[in-house]
Amino acid sequence: MAARGGTDVSTRLAPTAAVTALPGVGPTTAKRLAAAGLATVFDVALFFPRRCRALRELRAPDEAAVGELVRLEGNVHAARSAWLPGRRSMVTIVFAADDGSTFETQFFNQPWLKKNYPVGQRRRVEGVLAMKGRRFVLQQARVLPVAATPSGEVQLRYGEVEGIGAARLQQWIVHVLDRLDWQRVSLPPLPALLAEFHSDARALLLAMHRPPDLASHEAARTHFAVREALVLFAAVEKARRQRAARPARGFAVDEALAARIRARIPLALTADQDAAVRGLWQRLAGPAAMGVLLQGDVGTGKTAVAIAAALAVLARGAAVAFLAPTELLAEQHFAAVSRWLDGSGVQVVLCTAGNRAGALPATGPVLVFGTHALVADRLELPRLGLVIVDEQHRFGVNQRMALVHKGDNPHVLVMTATPIPRTLALVMFGDLDVVNLRQRPPGHRAVRAMHLATERWPRAVRSIARAVRRRGRVFVVCPAVGEDGEKGGVVRVHQALAERFRCGLVHGRLATNARQDVLRRFRDGALDVLIGTTVLEVGVDVPDATLIVIVAADRFGIATLHQLRGRVGRGRRRGIALLCGPRSERVAALCRTTDGFELAEADLALRGSGELLGTAQSGFGELRALDPVDDLDLLLRVRKAVQAEAAP
Repeated sequence: MAARGGTDVSTRLAPTAAVTALPGVGPTTAKRLAAAGLATVFDVALFFPRRCRALRELRAPDEAAVGELVRLEGNVHAARSAWLPGRRSMVTIVFAADDGSTFETQFFNQPWLKKNYPVGQRRRVEGVLAMKGRRFVLQQARVLPVAATPSGEVQLRYGEVEGIGAARLQQWIVHVLDRLDWQRVSLPPLPALLAEFHSDARALLLAMHRPPDLASHEAARTHFAVREALVLFAAVEKARRQRAARPARGFAVDEALAARIRARIPLALTADQDAAVRGLWQRLAGPAAMGVLLQGDVGTGKTAVAIAAALAVLARGAAVAFLAPTELLAEQHFAAVSRWLDGSGVQVVLCTAGNRAGALPATGPVLVFGTHALVADRLELPRLGLVIVDEQHRFGVNQRMALVHKGDNPHVLVMTATPIPRTLALVMFGDLDVVNLRQRPPGHRAVRAMHLATERWPRAVRSIARAVRRRGRVFVVCPAVGEDGEKGGVVRVHQALAERFRCGLVHGRLATNARQDVLRRFRDGALDVLIGTTVLEVGVDVPDATLIVIVAADRFGIATLHQLRGRVGRGRRRGIALLCGPRSERVAALCRTTDGFELAEADLALRGSGELLGTAQSGFGELRALDPVDDLDLLLRVRKAVQAEAAP
């Protein structure tokens, strides 16, 4: 008996078969596929395209289709290469359509491609049709062998698997779809509230990989997006319920203690901060363990709120662990809070790779600031009542939980100055209560960003000179240390600027004492310009700093650029950020707005959910169908369904 499509029953692939059952997949390739989450034949079927776009099939190039995504077929007419300034190469392939008209594609910095297109070879080409003079050109071109299975009136773009060519991967997907034993394929039932999304597994998978039109593909994508959201929210709901059911020691705050805590914080709290502090005190009273995500823009005063919460715990003789992402930030928190709590009876301890803490005091309130060393060391934290995690995006879920497990069900406060888009907050921190800070304390104004092209570097130097003349401090941030003279490295930039200004140099390779000495001299005014890497991203508070110059700004992410911008304008004078280098989309976003919540949405749109929702940040696997940018309504529906199913 033959299978559908003429495949013999004996050659059908079991969904659970290892990928080594596919042609050409040996042990080495199987390891590479497994690293991308593709261990079985069915995993390959679930490797969905990243993008699906409408496509128009033409027999020959047509001016009426200029600007559209098209598919053309033709024979290679010519292949030529050229070298451009800056040692860049360009390969041009000219194709002849069946009516004799020609069209071409261009590939940059891939000179070897010329030999892959012998004259006379027939190919299918997909791309956006454009005209240069009287020539037809396919831009963003994708050249396919004629034997490749066309995807109907759509173009599919798949992600990459390291060490495996896209063409080979797509051949395996075709092989699986043609030979899979569909009678052994089943999808788990959906909750009653989502039953409308149920469909046949074979029809769904074919619509994902061989859609006849966009509508068919989108319907299938929505179905699998629902399933991915179910997995995510099931984990989130489980964590939320476990926290809610977990008893924890209560730390009540009466009016007398509240007054004592406020007296220890040498800052006037904004209405946002005050409301956040009261909310945290209420949650710390128990009976369940508190779990809060405190997110606020740069300069909204999250640290003061966190310390107010910590003091409620410390006042009852318990311990608090404060996990910071960098040694520099841990050191600065330690120095500042030690001054705040001088004479209070609280023992403030620093634990970093450069300053290992010994055994902590067995009795009395203790506040320990640290980095990964808090987690990695065999450091015991007796009486741990509260865990504070600063800049959560720098830590994985496992690191956060490792610190939590050092105590007996401690309360947890997670902070981020990189506001998280609502969709990601639902998925990444759905088990936590979200508290937002939007108001800035008096004197903390938003910092405007301006773009400067690379060739306008002399203007940046003039701006530094002007800021120094006006008795302001200046940060200069570079993407690399560059000890070997690397372009954009702090060593090289420091050498150039030190000829004109009193400069200090800070980067992660410096010893802690040397780094602290440079920072102290910068704060005290002995240095006018501080040049460093992204160790300056968070926690450096110099009220006199009015200018930050970011070298090769296009090499930084939006969150980092926004954090760096927040290093200036923290005193009485307004600050400004100069973003030097090419004007990338990220740089343009920083110049367009100062709202961190808006920038978070822009970051999500630019980077995509795959990068922002990677395992390192969230503890969840990569999403293949769900799009947190566009699927908010779907996420809310699925969360409601999961909560209904979990309700007693």
